[in-house]
Amino acid sequence: MPKFNAKIDYIPVPRDFIENKMPTANGAYVKVYLTALLLGFDGTEMSISGMARMLDLLESDIVNALKYWNEKGALKYDGDNVLFENAAPLVKIEPEETEEPEEEKPKPPARDIVAEMTENKELSDLCTIAAEILERPLKKRDMETLYWFYDELEMSPEVITLLLEYCVSKDKRTMSFIEKTAIQWHKNGVTTLGAVDKFISGEKEKESYIGALKKLFNFGDRKLSKSEEDTLNKWRADYGMSEDMVALAYEYCLDAIHRLSFPYMDKIMSRWNELGITTVEAAEKDHDDFKSGKKSACAFGESGMSDDEIEKIIREKM
Repeated sequence: MPKFNAKIDYIPVPRDFIENKMPTANGAYVKVYLTALLLGFDGTEMSISGMARMLDLLESDIVNALKYWNEKGALKYDGDNVLFENAAPLVKIEPEETEEPEEEKPKPPARDIVAEMTENKELSDLCTIAAEILERPLKKRDMETLYWFYDELEMSPEVITLLLEYCVSKDKRTMSFIEKTAIQWHKNGVTTLGAVDKFISGEKEKESYIGALKKLFNFGDRKLSKSEEDTLNKWRADYGMSEDMVALAYEYCLDAIHRLSFPYMDKIMSRWNELGITTVEAAEKDHDDFKSGKKSACAFGESGMSDDEIEKIIREKM
């Protein structure tokens, strides 16, 4: 039989927690409690996302655990702060003869999220649909995370359904990815059906735009680098340049340096944007004016640099 000893710097854990609360608790919730206790003794602040990364749990697991321990009376959690307090000493006090003993108020039962998900028809239907979308039975942890979307992020079941479909369309079915996407949607205000429709339409438009340009550049299945994707998104979203405008800039780029160069094309695009040129006709006129000498500015402004000098600068930028 093993003998346990403690000869280290320690943090005391309440006996009531070990004897009465811990045995029936979810193991992940125990991890959260002990970590919160450590942070409490150190007087350290840590975000919910920070605790999730530290413990390799979902953010919803952290919040659900803190709510659970709050309801169990193991700590106090108000949505922002966590407080541990010493329990009152177990001292028997004899009441005076003229006073009636104060009636002890029963503690509210801990929330059974799975029960809430199954007893509420709207949420029960959500679970059924979610299982069909994810193509697997939902685990208890999945249901708790879905409820967190509904309760904490204030997403309707319809929005949650669209969230799941969006993630699956990206071939991402893990609940950790779905939760990260839900948090990002919440931060960006994508929490209503209208906002979701607008977001998804924008994503489809972006994918179509980038797909067309990859075809133009003969990229095939090659994945864009982050800088390349950021540049294309800038042309589309910030400058409002159509695919035809990019094709024209690509043509001018090939004429000048005989190869694709994102920095060179970006100079063309930036200049067109500064001049308010957004149509092929206006861009071609600007180019013709330059060639005829009416304008001395092209992709690199009024520098008068040769193609060799321009290419040298581009190489330095690559």
